Amino acid sequence: MKRSSGVIAVDVGNTAVKLSLRPQGADANPAFAMNLESSCRSFALDRPRWDESIADWIRDQDCGETSLAPQEWRIASVNRRASDQLCKQVERSFPNATLRPISYRDVPMSIEIDSPDKVGIDRLLSAYAARNRYAVPLVVIDAGSAVTVDLVDASGCFVGGAILPGLNLQTTALTMGTAALPTIDWTNADPLTIPGRNTVQAIRLGVLTSVTASIDRLIAHYDCGFDGATPQRVVILCGGDAPVISPHIKHEHVMHPHLVCQGLLDLG
Repeated sequence: MKRSSGVIAVDVGNTAVKLSLRPQGADANPAFAMNLESSCRSFALDRPRWDESIADWIRDQDCGETSLAPQEWRIASVNRRASDQLCKQVERSFPNATLRPISYRDVPMSIEIDSPDKVGIDRLLSAYAARNRYAVPLVVIDAGSAVTVDLVDASGCFVGGAILPGLNLQTTALTMGTAALPTIDWTNADPLTIPGRNTVQAIRLGVLTSVTASIDRLIAHYDCGFDGATPQRVVILCGGDAPVISPHIKHEHVMHPHLVCQGLLDLG
């Protein structure tokens, strides 16, 4: 009997690499699915020798009951340079590992957009993972460097969506284009001040409102395309900035982290 592989799901983004693990032999273990949160780790791309840190972490995990050997690395990337660097590190550190770059052809769902090969693989995997866990239709929001607001229709088909700059991209654009503006710490959980009484408060209010109001407006636009007065759709929110924007989205939604990695682990 062929030995099942340990799967390392890798979401290579613009600012960080996120990993989730499924140990060898855990394919059908429901307890593992419940513990996905504890198996996830994020590595910032501005961290020195981040690729070596990933290899060290995998070595630490690959022991005892959590054996990953033989390893299959499923890699979804929107950052070619970072994924190339990681693949070289994997080849050096784990010469017996299998590298499996994921494309839209690997995602078993209908994709009804103009150029499936050009859509971000992270968007497709998030939609796929959400469809596997919630009733359709779905609105899937991924709040990262960019914010994507995508629609899965009532037949379970990915039909596209919208892309807008995320919190950090918007604040970076402000600081680059305007003199003497301060840096904004989006981990600050202080409530919004309306109206803002200083520059930091004003930027936080303006940028956060622009993102969340756009999300609410897009959901309303999508709702107009459903049959019936009250669309029975679910809104799913994931991504690194999800905890920041969630309290300010008016539409009811479900927070579900690590959807991209879950989509990778769902693949056959």
